[in-house]
Amino acid sequence: MLGDLADLFVFKRGHATRGNAKTLFATIAYQLALAVPWLRASIFKVVENDPSVVVRSIATQMQMLISDPCRAEARRDAVTILIDGLDECEGHDTQEEILRAIWNSSCAIPLRFIVASRPEPHITEVFESSFYSGRYRPVNVEQSFRDVRKYLQDEFTRIRLQHRTMVNIPSPWPSLDVLEDLVEKSSGHFIYAATIIKFIDDKNYRPTQRLTVVQDGNSAGSASPFGGLDQLYMTILDSSPRQAELIPILCVIVNLGLDLRQVEQLFELEAGEVRLLLRGLHSVVHVPSEDYHRIFSHHASFVDFLKNRSRSHRFWVDNLDHRMAVARCILQQLAGSNWRIVYGGDIGRHLEDLILFLIALPPSAKLCPLIARMDPDCIFRQPSSNIRSMLSWLREIPSAPENLTPAPEDLINMWEDYLSMSRMGNDDIWFVKHVLSPSSELCRVLVAAAFLGVNIWAVRYLLEITWTEFRIILNSVRPNIASDVVLRGSADHVTRALVPPELQRAAFRELALKCIHKVIKRHVDGVDDGNPWFYLALVLEHCPPCDILYREFQCIPIHAMQSAISQWGIAFYRISRWLKSFNDPTLELIALWTRKRPPLNPPPLPRRKHYYYSYIKQMS
Repeated sequence: MLGDLADLFVFKRGHATRGNAKTLFATIAYQLALAVPWLRASIFKVVENDPSVVVRSIATQMQMLISDPCRAEARRDAVTILIDGLDECEGHDTQEEILRAIWNSSCAIPLRFIVASRPEPHITEVFESSFYSGRYRPVNVEQSFRDVRKYLQDEFTRIRLQHRTMVNIPSPWPSLDVLEDLVEKSSGHFIYAATIIKFIDDKNYRPTQRLTVVQDGNSAGSASPFGGLDQLYMTILDSSPRQAELIPILCVIVNLGLDLRQVEQLFELEAGEVRLLLRGLHSVVHVPSEDYHRIFSHHASFVDFLKNRSRSHRFWVDNLDHRMAVARCILQQLAGSNWRIVYGGDIGRHLEDLILFLIALPPSAKLCPLIARMDPDCIFRQPSSNIRSMLSWLREIPSAPENLTPAPEDLINMWEDYLSMSRMGNDDIWFVKHVLSPSSELCRVLVAAAFLGVNIWAVRYLLEITWTEFRIILNSVRPNIASDVVLRGSADHVTRALVPPELQRAAFRELALKCIHKVIKRHVDGVDDGNPWFYLALVLEHCPPCDILYREFQCIPIHAMQSAISQWGIAFYRISRWLKSFNDPTLELIALWTRKRPPLNPPPLPRRKHYYYSYIKQMS
């Protein structure tokens, strides 16, 4: 139990007496003498013996006015002292000194201190140091959307009843949709709710008009409902010593949901540098303890503030120069191969956000050279709608310098190819030019994309060709002129029409040989090259019995086969079915693959659902 609340001291930034710690413990001692009878005589005696104690150091005041009188009395009734807004006290060193004085003097006395403060890093570090170890209990006041909603409902009801201009306004006011929108923008914090209520409750204006201003979100100046809130945010941002370096990071926090490590990689910063830059913003920005956790704003109102030029001024993150600088960093990162490591398992969502950020910028020829260097692997992990949007963005670029390389026209052609290529291997209807004599390379690409149902980058992986070669191959069937004879239909329908059966079989055989070599390379050379067993099983399903393939399959180490049998149930059934098609039970591999059984719960494979149904049916 904390006992009775005997004293409350509230710091207020800039106040003559409440903005500093000169009178903190003298004021607390005075209120203790008034509120706690058994301490009164001891405290008065100290002041009577040494009147200068009220102007002595913080530690001395705490010791002589509070700690010593408590020890002198035999009573041990718990008394609670609340110090609110410690972060509003002038000087970081003074704030830390207050915490040390409380710790040094509060041992074995019947006092409990509640210190309320924003989680500024220097304050947090004092509590987390060995100095306070085991001597305090942290309490995080969770965001309370329910309490904010109740507060707003009560206040809006009061305003409606008290303002004469609200007589004809029907109840409920405001509507539930508007109320929920305000609750969401508050992020569960009363500072936002109290600020807008104070603004709307101005007797010189109609509350309905003031509420409209609040909903607008672009208000600024003397008519802004967020004057006090903006002043608080500006004070917090002004405390940062490296503001020029901070703004690009704030731009990323507002527009992209990245973690600490990703932000450092994006701006090519040393490990830990983002933490240092955000050190003074813990009250408005969540800086996670783990590098792989996302950075985000505590308050939706802080994001609105940063995106409003007239409110945030030099900290305005939607400044075109800031966004262009971030865009260049994004494009430089997507031009290399490190982006796969940076964005990890959630790569699809992050890449989609990055592309959407780019196309939200005004079309600019200055970005063309960087866009041309983007890794196509990254591009094809986007939905086709994003590629179309990028293509539309490129087409809107105004006239560019003649010496610009590549020219916007060339880049548009490239992305038109990408859009056409992105449809391969998907469930979209294909629209391709009819080719009488397809090349062997084109046959392999079409067969892999149509019959294996794999994504476009997986086809290139299987064929082991460069993106430039891949683009040339697929571009050979892209309709270019109105006179082209085109085929329209599903992937397998179009492929069957273009590729004769004998070329299909040859393509599958070549794909199977490549997959076998990948399996051997993985298990013999230790090269982690995706999951070749999965692709080998898919390819062999389409291959008739072939002595060449069987001899190559025999080159796979036995331990590698045993490992695949035990781990990949679906692959097991497909490969064993292909081996059984030889109809020769004396073959060694047939005996090996038919007497083994896969586990009942094999790991999931990135295939369509009907393959799992097929597997379950065969297991039963």
